[in-house]
Parts: sequence; structure tokens; C-alpha cells
Amino acid sequence: MPTLLRRALDAAFGHPRGVAGRMGGSIMAFGNREQERAAIGLAALSSGEVVLIIGHGPGVGMALAAEAVSPNGHVIGVDPSPLMRAMAAERCVQWIRSGDLEVRPGSAENTSCANESIDAAISVNNVMLWDRPAGFADIHRVLRPGGRLVVTVHRHVLDFRPARLREEAEAAGFVNVRLSIGQPVELVAWRLQ
Repeated sequence: MPTLLRRALDAAFGHPRGVAGRMGGSIMAFGNREQERAAIGLAALSSGEVVLIIGHGPGVGMALAAEAVSPNGHVIGVDPSPLMRAMAAERCVQWIRSGDLEVRPGSAENTSCANESIDAAISVNNVMLWDRPAGFADIHRVLRPGGRLVVTVHRHVLDFRPARLREEAEAAGFVNVRLSIGQPVELVAWRLQ
């Protein structure tokens, strides 16, 4: 891929910034809506749970998660991109004002969440940007015993074989790892009780 195109795609989708990042965020909000909804369904969220959304992008999944855990639940979104955090805050303003949702800088490798404080962690279309062993380890650390992880990603953006997701999740201590290699690739895993 030519360097100029790679830089443009990175500014729009990989590490969103500037005008390209805002356009990329709008495309993500529209194009990933059903995948975000499916991930929320796979996580089987319920009222009162605490949910971590990793690499939340423009915040579509965070709004859906907030609805799913209401009332008495809480959603924490972490994203390294200041632009994506701003777009998510705009989309989720009602949930932020009510105290049911917060947007923080962070990543899979550094969620800044307390040990065993999260019921479910969800990642849509960003696992390819992680330092995956470190990301899986930090997510495992923050999940409560019995907590679950859902990762979905478009297969065409992976530069590695999807089975590595299962291997890396298991190496981090996840159990009952279920991997579906379709479009998208879906991984569901649990933290041991």
C-alpha cells in the first residue's frame, strides 16, 4: 500500500485525528452500528453491570451499552484518540450527565480500571491496533471472576490469522474461549470464577 494512502487511512481510522479522523469517525458510526449492536448482544449485558468499552471510537457501542445496563449500571469507555473521545462524549452526553457513563484516555493495554472491577469488556474493530498480549492481560486483570470479554473485528483488517486471538486470550488466562471466524471475526471469552 502506498505510504500516502496508509497515512490517510491511519489518520481516518487507525489513530483518528483532524478532519480525516472526524470523517472516519462518522463512517465508523454508520458502518459499525450493527457490529456494535451484535457485540452488545454477545456480551449479554444486564441492568446494574459495569462495562468497559475498549477503543470506543465515536461512541455508538457505549450508548448501546449504557441502555443495556440501565438502571444502576455504569459504562467506562477508553480510547487513545482525543478526537474519538470528543465524538463519543458528544454522542453520549445524556449518559455522561447522569453519571452512568465516563470517557477516559486509555487503551486495551492500559485501561486504568481497578482490579476485578468490570463485568464485561467489549472491543469492536480495534484489536489489530493493540499490543495484544499486554491488552489481553490488562483486560483479564480488570474483569471480575466470571466476567466476559467480547472482541469483534472485520476479518479483512487483520494482518494475522484469526486463530491467534484465541491463543493469545488463553495465554492471558481466559477460559471457554469461543472464536467464530466469519465476517466479522468474533471472540467471546470468560475470566475464570
